[in-house]
Amino acid sequence: MTKPEYSIIFPVLNQADHIEKVTLGYREILKHHNYSYELIAVVNDTVDNSFEILKKLTKKYPEIRTYELQGRGFGLGILYGLQKSNGKYLCYLNCARISAEQLFKSLEVFNKDKSLVIHNVRIDRENWSRSFGSMLYNSICKLIFQIPNHDINGNPKVFSRDVFKKLNLKFTDSMIDLEFLEKAKNSNIKIIEIPLDKYERHGGKSTTSVWTIFRLLKELSLYFIKTRFKSNHSL
Repeated sequence: MTKPEYSIIFPVLNQADHIEKVTLGYREILKHHNYSYELIAVVNDTVDNSFEILKKLTKKYPEIRTYELQGRGFGLGILYGLQKSNGKYLCYLNCARISAEQLFKSLEVFNKDKSLVIHNVRIDRENWSRSFGSMLYNSICKLIFQIPNHDINGNPKVFSRDVFKKLNLKFTDSMIDLEFLEKAKNSNIKIIEIPLDKYERHGGKSTTSVWTIFRLLKELSLYFIKTRFKSNHSL
């Protein structure tokens, strides 16, 4: 079997009400524009029937692959999907919010220079709590880790397999984005930011709340300790 040029990875968490529509939307736009691709859905920490829905799509469309994990963490799903991928170029995204058009736009920008990393930056947030939490988190990351990027957890991110190998990502929680950007900065990998005008859920209930910022701060503290004082996570 010929390996696809692009691998698109997306974790799935309790998205039964919209995951079929979203996945088929990705498939249709990539097929329409003659991309060589595979879609890799990684279902983890889910209690609904998202996995069963995606398995049906996998049986019908060989370019869609589905895995199920028992562990928890956004980064866990991403890392697993990246490890299972076959593409020369890679992309990961939040499928609860990223549209097919936004995915396509990111790939088109990347195609102009495949040595770069494409990093999407969210322009507007849904409410004041998300805006405040994002501002606080990003400000701390800029201050402590000297990250120049404007939206640490923005996505889609598009990059080559060579970049993936060089970064050697390890974090299985929300810190995977910070790890990605900090290692890219330290490796002098150029990152191009593009605006993400719309960032609304396709359906279901968001897991983000006012308490999310406290979880992120806890994970951020652990990230600092692991990357500065523990050799197996050192940058």
